[in-house]
Amino acid sequence: MKINRLVKRFIFITCLVFGLLLISCKTNSKSETETTVGDYKAPETIPLQFTEPEPFEWENITNDTLTTPVTYSLNVDALPSKPFELNQFKPLKAPIKEYDLDWDNVPSIKLKLDSVPFTVTKSTIKKPTITKMKAPVIMEGTKTNLLQLSVNEGLITNEITSIIETEDGEIWMGSTSTLSTASTLTRYDGENAFTYDYPRVVDMTFDQLGRLWIVTVFNDIHVLDFEKDIAYKIKPSVAEFIGVDIACDHNGTMYIASYTGGFYTIDETMKNLQQLENVSSSSFTILEDRQNNLWLGFIDGLVVLNKERTSFKKMPSTPLFSSSFMVFDIKEDKMGAIWICQMDSKPERLQDTASEVLRISLKNKKINVLSDENGFNLPGHRIEQDSHGNFWIAGEDKMFVLHHNLKQFKTIETNSTMIGGPTRTGLLKRKDGSLWMGTIDKGVIITNEYTLHTEYLSTADGLLNNEVWEIEENSRGELWLGVRGGITIIDPQLNTLKTLTNKQIKGIDINSINYIKEISKDIYFIQNGYGFIIFDRQQNKITQHTGNENLNLRVSGFAALNEHQFMIYNSTGLYTYDIKNNNLKKLISKTDPNILQTLFAIKIVYDGSEILWVPTQNKGLAKVNLKNNTISYLGTKEGLCDNNVGVVNFSEEGELWVTTLNGIAILNFEENALTNLKEENGLVPDEMYDIVEKDDKMYAASANGLIPIEKSSVKTTDTGFYNYNGGFGFKANDYLSGSSKFLKNGQFWAGVVDLANVYKLVVMNSVPKPDSTLSTVHINNMFVLDENLKFDNKADNDSLSKTSSSHSNTKNMKWDSIKKPYSIPIGLVLPFNQNSLSFSYSSGDVFNRNQLTYRFILDGEDLDWTYAGSTTKTKNYYNLEPGEYTFKVASRSFNKQWSTPDVMTFHISPPWWQTWWAYLIFGLIIASILRIYIAFRARKLTRENKFLEEKVKERTNELEASIEDLKATQSQLIQSEKMASLGELTAGIAHEIQNPLNFVNNFSEINVELIDEMQEELKVGNFEEVIEISNDIKENQK
Repeated sequence: MKINRLVKRFIFITCLVFGLLLISCKTNSKSETETTVGDYKAPETIPLQFTEPEPFEWENITNDTLTTPVTYSLNVDALPSKPFELNQFKPLKAPIKEYDLDWDNVPSIKLKLDSVPFTVTKSTIKKPTITKMKAPVIMEGTKTNLLQLSVNEGLITNEITSIIETEDGEIWMGSTSTLSTASTLTRYDGENAFTYDYPRVVDMTFDQLGRLWIVTVFNDIHVLDFEKDIAYKIKPSVAEFIGVDIACDHNGTMYIASYTGGFYTIDETMKNLQQLENVSSSSFTILEDRQNNLWLGFIDGLVVLNKERTSFKKMPSTPLFSSSFMVFDIKEDKMGAIWICQMDSKPERLQDTASEVLRISLKNKKINVLSDENGFNLPGHRIEQDSHGNFWIAGEDKMFVLHHNLKQFKTIETNSTMIGGPTRTGLLKRKDGSLWMGTIDKGVIITNEYTLHTEYLSTADGLLNNEVWEIEENSRGELWLGVRGGITIIDPQLNTLKTLTNKQIKGIDINSINYIKEISKDIYFIQNGYGFIIFDRQQNKITQHTGNENLNLRVSGFAALNEHQFMIYNSTGLYTYDIKNNNLKKLISKTDPNILQTLFAIKIVYDGSEILWVPTQNKGLAKVNLKNNTISYLGTKEGLCDNNVGVVNFSEEGELWVTTLNGIAILNFEENALTNLKEENGLVPDEMYDIVEKDDKMYAASANGLIPIEKSSVKTTDTGFYNYNGGFGFKANDYLSGSSKFLKNGQFWAGVVDLANVYKLVVMNSVPKPDSTLSTVHINNMFVLDENLKFDNKADNDSLSKTSSSHSNTKNMKWDSIKKPYSIPIGLVLPFNQNSLSFSYSSGDVFNRNQLTYRFILDGEDLDWTYAGSTTKTKNYYNLEPGEYTFKVASRSFNKQWSTPDVMTFHISPPWWQTWWAYLIFGLIIASILRIYIAFRARKLTRENKFLEEKVKERTNELEASIEDLKATQSQLIQSEKMASLGELTAGIAHEIQNPLNFVNNFSEINVELIDEMQEELKVGNFEEVIEISNDIKENQK
């Protein structure tokens, strides 16, 4: 029992030590909420400090250098005008008419089904060709924010007839293009296009089991089961079976519309194919509504199957509306109403086709009709409702957008062909709210939140020139645009446009007009080459103020001190001009002959009391005190982010916002603080050209996009800033300095230029709003020993198709299942000798892909996350120890928030000698050896004990004899001791007695001698001596 307890204790202690060792070796990694890797830095705020004020003087410029102001007549109101109108929602030509629908009295017809023979063949799914896709590009030839995805970006064809979206946000596209007879089925994940060799796809959908059903022009149906890697091919035994639409109902039953054979249905087990015999022979489209009714459209009408699929009703026609047109599309809106796109199929030319859109409510028994009478005059073949409830109807080359109030509309040019004969293109509303419109010739056109709210204007719309450098909204509500070559005047109230050329305003050497300011009602300051113009609209006159050949008065910066005194800033200095007295002064310094000079048009600001804020290109921001005649600077030495300053502007809170070529500075005078915003704070790009205010935000106009900045949180945020640029279809994103303007109606206008140096005027109905949608990310590959493994879902987990490794290198891998579509193994277990790994990943984001960044971590190995930037593959993890690992990757895009990580967990098995059962066996072996050793030792000890017992007994006998001898000897010794002690006692007593006797004897002898001596003295009569001797004798007696 003692031995068993010992063995048990040994095993327990061994396991405990091993477990503690494993725990101590486990790496504690930071979670996505704990890490700060990849986050931006919060802006730094420092004390605001200027250089020591330096005095300056005002030098009077003699009148001989100024030309005498010249006055001309100019009647702007008499200028010819032409119509001008922004592409806004406008009222329909007539209200949409509504009719009663006597649906209850429409007769029901019993549905007849006829079985159709067919064959089903199985094969493995064809392996796709993978193409690295470019990001969607700006759609050219349009006037709003649209993106394009075409062959130029990696698609196999530009003809897209079908588009659907998966639950995880991937896009499937099909095409019937004859230019490429193969591989027109494409899966797009935002990063790559996976093209499958299934040609001429007309339509497709997913069933309830996640299988993809495809109808093609080749009289067959393909069913792709990606979970099982099986492709089914269904071949009906009919003369013609050209599928044009396919849908899955709530029971999992599939319905197919055949253009030549009517409607068919097949169960999900693919065992029973039937034709809807008495419905129609030429079908076109299918929809199941939320009440489970099945709507079937064909070339001359519309029927509705009941939810039991036993009968149907045909939509009636009346003299008031027609339901016998060719039904191209059926959609259900958010309120449960059904929208029908239908066209008259008789006209030979598409442009002559009569087209209507019906809105049918079976619940309310009503039909609404949208037709040419209302202004709807395009061949509508697809319809979709956007996130705001607006209805988008695809025509031949434009979209008709019906406002959600059903009273207004607008059209959007697409610069593409979206229908050709009977060929429809796809139209999809994605989960992110964007619309994907298939075309015949331009691939896919993508809308976003800003498509309906943004417009670009040019000379084609009446502008005098495309370069817009100044926008001034005057007291009359007009917009005066300073452009190259003159001024464009837009009256939004009258919807008119006028132009003023440089010649009409008597311009002198003017390239562009950068400054137009209404300094008081109907009094304008206008830049004019080597001077400026004061235009009095009420008096219909312009007065020209210029210098001569010795005086440069070109206005590069302007501020009005009052109605007649202005500050003018240019390449020769800073001037104050009093037009009332025709008096000009220049700011000069005794220590700096080149004080305050600028080569570029910039914005200076007067605070209304005594300080003029002047940007410079080399000294930062100048603070000019007009009361004390002193100047001081805020530059990089004092903490400013850059010395090249462009525009300054006060916020409503009284802070001064300063743009530079390396960020934005915020000056808070109450707190005497300076805050810089730079690239490290998420301001990307940090090259700024303008700053304007709207409500609670400042809008920074940069070299690549418009960046809204929340004023309340700007100094503490570490999440970066949004950027509205080409990634959202904004066509030009380099903002012209000082041109940005928020109008009183909330619209945003600005002059912009694109990378091709094409100038435009951008108009937004309202400021862009941040998108709260998080970025998406997915792990798409795992590399083992630098090999790209292809995992499948077959029963034999060892079955792998691999590009470059032998089967023997992978046969020991195990996994539970496969995560589609990237075949990522779930529950993967790797052998210990395949422990060098890396991973690749991508994001499904479509918008602003150039702003995508990533970070990742391998839990169990990394202590913290790794910021990967735009790189889509991890580092190599070499020689990972056996154990459990979890790889996580997150992405961040436009909204600057990190996404929910995609996760892959796997296990690296230890070598057999490091497994628990090996340790158990080792323990048992050691315990067995220990037990054998203990038994052997026990037997040996027993023998030794016996031997020792005998020895002890023998020794005991010897000891007993020795003891007897000792006892006898002891007795003798005791007796001897007794005698010796007695002798010693006697001797001691004798000695003790002898000592006193000796003492007495000694003193007796002395006394005898003294007595003899005393007698001798008596004889001689020496009595004194006798007395002394007698005294000695007395002493001896004491």
